[in-house]
Amino acid sequence: MTVIPHYEQHASRLVAQYESLSFDEVHAPLLDLLPAPGATVLDIGAGSGRDAAWFAAHGYDVVAVEPSGAMLAQARALHPSPRIHWLSDSLPDLSMVGRLGLRFDLILLSAVWMHIPPDERQRALRKLATLLAPKGRIAISLRLAAPDAEREMHAVSLQELTGLALQFGLRVLRATDSEDRLGRGDVTWTNVVLGLPDDGLGALPLLRQLILEDRKQSTYKIALLRVLARIADCASGLARFEADSVAVPLGLVSLFWMRMYKPLIENGLPQMPPTSQGTGPGFVTDSFNALYPIASVELRVGSVFAGDTAKHLHRSLSEISQLIRDMPVKHLCWPASDKPIFDVCRRRQAVTPSRLLIDDAFLWSLGDFHVPLELWQALTHYNVWVEPVLVSEWVRLIDNYAGGGRPDVRMLAHTYLAWIDPARDTGIARAAVERLRAAGKAVYCVWSGARLKDDYDVDHCFPFAAWPCGDAWNLMPAARRINIQKSNRLVTQAGLERASERITDWWAEAYLGGGDEHGRQFFLEASQSLPVLASSPGTADVIDAMKLHRIRLGKDQGLRPWEPLAAGERVLVL
Repeated sequence: MTVIPHYEQHASRLVAQYESLSFDEVHAPLLDLLPAPGATVLDIGAGSGRDAAWFAAHGYDVVAVEPSGAMLAQARALHPSPRIHWLSDSLPDLSMVGRLGLRFDLILLSAVWMHIPPDERQRALRKLATLLAPKGRIAISLRLAAPDAEREMHAVSLQELTGLALQFGLRVLRATDSEDRLGRGDVTWTNVVLGLPDDGLGALPLLRQLILEDRKQSTYKIALLRVLARIADCASGLARFEADSVAVPLGLVSLFWMRMYKPLIENGLPQMPPTSQGTGPGFVTDSFNALYPIASVELRVGSVFAGDTAKHLHRSLSEISQLIRDMPVKHLCWPASDKPIFDVCRRRQAVTPSRLLIDDAFLWSLGDFHVPLELWQALTHYNVWVEPVLVSEWVRLIDNYAGGGRPDVRMLAHTYLAWIDPARDTGIARAAVERLRAAGKAVYCVWSGARLKDDYDVDHCFPFAAWPCGDAWNLMPAARRINIQKSNRLVTQAGLERASERITDWWAEAYLGGGDEHGRQFFLEASQSLPVLASSPGTADVIDAMKLHRIRLGKDQGLRPWEPLAAGERVLVL
């Protein structure tokens, strides 16, 4: 956002216009979200200084940024205050602000965002996120009207801003619409407040620093953090809780690492600066390359490998575990310290068996990976915001390593960084329904108890849009009208309790009657993704774990509740 000639030429008129409105009139939707007096405020595009002066008068320390020299001079003259620090600076760089070394409790962009070209907005919001203090807020007003070309405006939308915010771990705390305070009938505003989720432990600010600010010589640090976020979100059942940390299998960390990197390496996307690309990533060895025929989605708990494939997989995972210990773990340190955040204990590897089963015993055999408890809790509860930030930063690094400004590279990076689960979706459950019906057995809707006819659906018990899990235990046969009613809502605890017996009966018929191998896979998947507490679980243990996980999803993501209808009840269509 460079100096706009219109503001230089019409500074006096515009200053008078802005000063005709009070802070309380313009920012009424923001008042109850302001930090306590004494907080530090960054006012970007300060204009006449009206807002900066209000904050200063109410006990805040303000850094007021204005790119227009003419506007800045008049603002200084109008509002002399020792609590206001005036700067000539602009987005997306904010280079002068960055040199201050400050973190801000509130960052205000009043009537500014429409001046930032769309291709600079991602970079601008990234800069703002790095300047935000723990529990801080970013307030942005969006001008919803035809852009004024004379003032170098561009179209804006809440949808675009929300998408960008997600990339940097920010979420929309409030969005309110208002009329134009200057009485322009063709102009309306949406006032948006963004913030970081508050874990109350200080772990999220630490994650933000590691992701957005920590120096990186490769993508290794980002990869490790994303691996841990993935494990916390979808494989927390394998974690072991200790006094002040959580241990996860080093083999699982290495497996997820391989699964993330494999499509990137095989498609030639650089993972380190050009000066280092001659040698390539240290884990890309002969054993890693020998696994080219194996699809990433096959690298999952429960898979079985044999012969040379087993040998190469075992060796490559061992090599990855050593690289993880020696590189990102060594260099991911606590702020202002050389002490590593994570701790790794590797174990000597035995000879690879002729048949390699990726189960918890094998994954623990490579060693233990210890995560501080508060960091694990933040990843567990807030991965819905953390992971998009990690992916965005990984894409940015790849683009930089490829020369920068490469939309084709960014698109490919996003494609190959997508976490893809096995492409069975609901197919395994639908096949079971058809198999049972072909054998003359009745299949019932787990929610209503009604016998299913031809127009049935297979439903994810926990909404796939909120928690993408295609494991067999999460796939339920349901009457179509019931599934339509449920949509992406979360079944209530009472509803899950009432359906428990029908669910376990379904599991027994669909998955657990086909021999030990099917049962082993079913319980292995459930123990990986749910908080199953029993060492040798049964279906009742899985149901208990589902009830616990339902509470977590409801609290962390605020999903709307859904109460199943009993058989014979009707859906009310409005």
